Amino acid sequence: MQRNQEYLTVLGMFALVGVLILLLLTPEDIFSSLMVIDVSRTHKTNYEMLITTSFDFRKTSELSNLPQEIGNFKGYDSEITGQEKEYGAVVKRIYSDGNRSVMFMLLSSNNMSSFHDLSICYSGAYNITENSVLDIKTQKLEGGFQDIHVNKFIVQRGSLEAVVLHWFMWDGGLMRTDKNYLLIQVAVPVDMNREDAVNLASEFTQEFFLKMYTPIKKSKMVYQQIIDAYGPLGMVIDLALIGIPLLLLFNTVLIRKK
Repeated sequence: MQRNQEYLTVLGMFALVGVLILLLLTPEDIFSSLMVIDVSRTHKTNYEMLITTSFDFRKTSELSNLPQEIGNFKGYDSEITGQEKEYGAVVKRIYSDGNRSVMFMLLSSNNMSSFHDLSICYSGAYNITENSVLDIKTQKLEGGFQDIHVNKFIVQRGSLEAVVLHWFMWDGGLMRTDKNYLLIQVAVPVDMNREDAVNLASEFTQEFFLKMYTPIKKSKMVYQQIIDAYGPLGMVIDLALIGIPLLLLFNTVLIRKK
């Protein structure tokens, strides 16, 4: 009898936790087919964006099949160095539009044997003269995007200078860890004018977002949607969903006391 009561207590606790998680999620959080984009790999920021993708970024074995054409840019695969492989590089490609070129690199944390924060990586061989979040205006673009936000580095080594834009991606609903994210990086050398290099990197990033991503706007949490749909009855439904596992817990406690 006592063992049955213990089972009921455990069942009640799991049921309560499950119901609370369900009610406090949005429908978009529940579906793992969605992905998350953000400028930080360690914590959520105000720039976080929920998206669906036209390509399955989860299958790293297929990432080499990324589209060769992004807007007016045509891509050509480039050899990945040994050090880049250690950093998790799975795609390295030069995208060109006439005499304009950007270097595109995609890194997977599942393939990383040694990786640091990018600011640490670049500071080893380069001098980072700017580390900021770039707001890419999208008023003239279609696809439902608000402004796009990505990290922006200006790096220098001797007479060499480059603009590096990058952002992070996760499967929707996953906790952010060092073993479940993708890093996308767009780099443009500064030949004569830094502003031109920033504009080129921004233009390619715009085209990449439009080609690969569809933004999703988060709706209300499940408990709020139940109330919106059923009014006062919705509140009763929410309370009932929480109350049933609570009753199970309290009943087992009262039986033990008797």
